[in-house]
Amino acid sequence: MNQTIIDKNSYLNFDALSLKSLIIDRLNKGGVFTDQNYQGSNLAAVIDVISLVFGNLMFYLNKTSSESMFSEAQLYENMNRIVKLLNYKPVGKTSSTVPIRITAGPNILSNNYTIPRYSYVTINGVSYSFTSDVFFTKLTDGVSEQIRSINDRVLLKQGSFQEYPLYTAKGYDNEVVYLTLDENIFIDHYSIDVYVKDYLSNEWIKYTSVNELYLHTANETVYEIRYNENKRYEIIFGNDINGKKLNTGDQVVIFYLKVDPDEPILGAGGLSNSFIVRYNSLIYPKILDDTNSINANYLDSFQLSNVFVNNSYPATDFKGEETVDEIRRNAPQSFRAQYRLSTKDDYENYIKNNYSDIIRDVKILNNNDYLMKYMKYLYDIGLKNPHKEINIMYNQIKFSNSCNFNNLYMCGVPKTPNQIFLNPPQKELILNGINPLKIITTEVVAIDPVYMMFDFYVPPAAGSTLTLSDLDPTILRVIKSKTSINSDSYITNKIVDIFNNQFSHQNSKLGMFVDINKITTDILSLDDVAEIKTFNTRTQQYTDGISLLGWNYYYPENDRKVYTQNILLDEFKFPVFNSLPNIASQIQIFNNNIAQEAIQF
Repeated sequence: MNQTIIDKNSYLNFDALSLKSLIIDRLNKGGVFTDQNYQGSNLAAVIDVISLVFGNLMFYLNKTSSESMFSEAQLYENMNRIVKLLNYKPVGKTSSTVPIRITAGPNILSNNYTIPRYSYVTINGVSYSFTSDVFFTKLTDGVSEQIRSINDRVLLKQGSFQEYPLYTAKGYDNEVVYLTLDENIFIDHYSIDVYVKDYLSNEWIKYTSVNELYLHTANETVYEIRYNENKRYEIIFGNDINGKKLNTGDQVVIFYLKVDPDEPILGAGGLSNSFIVRYNSLIYPKILDDTNSINANYLDSFQLSNVFVNNSYPATDFKGEETVDEIRRNAPQSFRAQYRLSTKDDYENYIKNNYSDIIRDVKILNNNDYLMKYMKYLYDIGLKNPHKEINIMYNQIKFSNSCNFNNLYMCGVPKTPNQIFLNPPQKELILNGINPLKIITTEVVAIDPVYMMFDFYVPPAAGSTLTLSDLDPTILRVIKSKTSINSDSYITNKIVDIFNNQFSHQNSKLGMFVDINKITTDILSLDDVAEIKTFNTRTQQYTDGISLLGWNYYYPENDRKVYTQNILLDEFKFPVFNSLPNIASQIQIFNNNIAQEAIQF
């Protein structure tokens, strides 16, 4: 009997219906059976079963043939499962944060007070919540007083705290409680608090989130939290060997911050002296009392209505969960560090991974880097006493517990484009997160990056002084090719994209290689461009190609230089193109003939 030869890869073309059709066709050609043509017959039912099973097998074959490999997986649930073998915990969504200032009104008497955790302010229907207790002291009676100890040191997070239904423990080793909510409810990854009421003492205990249970002893009230493959949170407790085990009958309650990512970002001053509202629920007052180990003087609802909140900095952006590519990049680095920070890469990877909602880029400088590069640069540009500069002195006093040498120095660029430096509460948040993981003899101090500004510039005649006043009339003159059929605006937009790829806030990095040659090549590779010149419209002078003036944002008179070739910035320098959003106004397109006439002088 003749048999049809099927190519070894043709099975990839089959699904359940195509296989069913093939089986029926082969039976019809055989001429022995006829029931296959009658839906509902026994033979038709057997064919359906075989076809559906085959379809399921094909689905899993297609999914697992590549999705089981760390280097090739593209589906989030598969990547999440794979990195679980490395004990890596992906980061979920993170809320917008804003540093605040508070003023205690005249109805608040002088005393020590505590703003209770989960209290919130509301502006235009959007809530911003305190994630922990905040302590302050009012010194005067009968007048409003700004609490300077809190100024820009406390962060509020956008969202409101919610209470998850009570869970009664079964008493299992490493018992898991699932925080399962509707997929449309977004939770801030770093704002999940767990409380356990011991059935013997009948008191609530606040448990502490840790990276690894196995690093903790049997009596420690700790838990692990993991954002799993279904984008739900798993709360994992101990087993009386590593972490305290839940007893049968213990009650567990979880408070989580519900976030609305679609709300507009809060601008500076947006809180408008809003008053504070105390959070409340049936269980919350008892929890607050039981966990008040230092007898804090919590403000009641009336007192909180006389405490007013404002913000001098804008809020950060909402950030979604780690993507598959981010997990692929971060998981091996985290595994190598083993939740211990020792090398510069360990610190940088940990900060980028865990504080990506507030950090665009970060570099760690050791003592040699700090003295021989950072401080040397400041001396070289003419500063006689760099240690006395306001930013350097403030960071040293604010964040250093030791001397001003033999430290590690964290140089970070904020994620928000219009925020120049990390504000004090953001720096403190990162440093506090680092402390439990760093080597005990190491002190980490925050420093601010050096912003290097760039703009089009035609070098003056020999002997003349470089001056920023020559920036305004300088443009990039683009001469169209004779064969160009596209509009001037189309060419301008293409060139703007090229500059954005190099200098946009999200693409720039500390210590970046500013590739002027690549920018020039990319522009000239456009079919519509014949040549480019940097042109000063006031002096009518020009230079072929791209010429940039680079200068220090804070010390422009001390450090400025003309660049026509590529630049490798020091690791503490961050490039910024001057007025990048308006760069299109500095690009002028000329037809070939007109342009040649214009530059003849």
